[in-house]
Amino acid sequence: METSLFKTAFLFLLIYAVVPTALVRLSGIGAISRIPRGKKRIALTFDDGPDPRYTPQILNILGQYRVKACFFVIGSKARAHPEIIRQIVQAGHEIGNHGFSHKAAWLLGPFATTREIAETNRAIEELTGQKARFCRPAWGLFNLFSLCYFRLKGLKVVLWTYMSWDWIRRATPESICRKVLGRLRDGAILVLHDGDSAPGAAKGSPAHVVEALPAILEGLRQKGLKVVPLEELNGLKSRRAALAKGVRMLWSLLEKAIRLCSGIRDLGDGKSSIWRIALRRYRGKEWHLPDGSVLRPGEQFLELHINNERLLSLVDRSTSLERATLIALKEIRNGLADMACILMNDRRFCNIEVLLGITLLHRGAELIGFTVFDMKPGLFRTVTGWYEQWLLALFHPGGFKNLKAYREKLTPKYVVISRRELVRRYGFSATPACRTAEDGEKSVTG
Repeated sequence: METSLFKTAFLFLLIYAVVPTALVRLSGIGAISRIPRGKKRIALTFDDGPDPRYTPQILNILGQYRVKACFFVIGSKARAHPEIIRQIVQAGHEIGNHGFSHKAAWLLGPFATTREIAETNRAIEELTGQKARFCRPAWGLFNLFSLCYFRLKGLKVVLWTYMSWDWIRRATPESICRKVLGRLRDGAILVLHDGDSAPGAAKGSPAHVVEALPAILEGLRQKGLKVVPLEELNGLKSRRAALAKGVRMLWSLLEKAIRLCSGIRDLGDGKSSIWRIALRRYRGKEWHLPDGSVLRPGEQFLELHINNERLLSLVDRSTSLERATLIALKEIRNGLADMACILMNDRRFCNIEVLLGITLLHRGAELIGFTVFDMKPGLFRTVTGWYEQWLLALFHPGGFKNLKAYREKLTPKYVVISRRELVRRYGFSATPACRTAEDGEKSVTG
């Protein structure tokens, strides 16, 4: 039941890059791509600047029409042209984070992702005296780290409703103006570009934006659309509950595919349980448990996973943390009794001596028989921590709010229990058939 290297790499790519991007782009959770309709408003944004050839011209035009916009700047260019950054702020416009070097998040590891965002935040704060509130990842791509980092740092992710394709080689001022005015509607967020340094951008393309911008602003005025700053979004209500439900549905579908590929199955055949399990082959050093059990290299162990759908079916978003903990604890105890039954009765698991899982919620695990071990610092612990925090925020009744409040305490750790300890604690809670089967095995081997 071991997964191949290809499957492992494929699953890592899905979880690390594809899924976070798909969740945000398809469901809208964690990002804004439009503003509420009904007030004849749109938001105007510019990417890839500042550029001394184009940004000052755009600022002059916006000033003439008394329009405020948001400039999503590249950190390295902001450092190179601090005077333009100050001009943007002095004119009353907003500045957002567009990454330090406009690198796609799919190609960045955890630490490079953090630097890409943090260095731009630092540049904006040092040059303007203000902290960045808005961000837009390069190409609109996310990875697991960037998605969590934006949220934990309180950055509001702003995508777009329409793009004018102003950066392509075939674009002209007329085509840009025609596309914008032909498609823009109440509530839209429009993206234009005041820089041409990003890969794929035609050199000199922002000159077409400069030429088209007066006609665009005049056309919006004639259509009765008012350009408003993004700061007006801060007081708007969002459809977070519905979006979160959609994200959980999408994630559940992905989890099902992951389980099929990686050999994870429900604990009870035909019976809903909070536990899921997978047979794995141990590759590390000898692992000694307090009761004398030892997990040796090459031996099989049982990998433990939480069934998030089952947990979510037992609580809702209004359930208090204390109540949710009690419900989960009862379900976990019942599941451990079922697990003892399976180990005592199912010959596929007759050689399993150790059961092992990784979790953020390890406090109190000793009370139900588990031993808690620290994970070795490194990339695996970091990736695991971010992944577990994402799942906790997605399925926990408190969502990202509680995650932000307790994130300093959320460190992933191993929770391990031996077969001997599991059967000792929960074997008497198993079904009579299980106990009879175990007694029969003992009499045969005795």
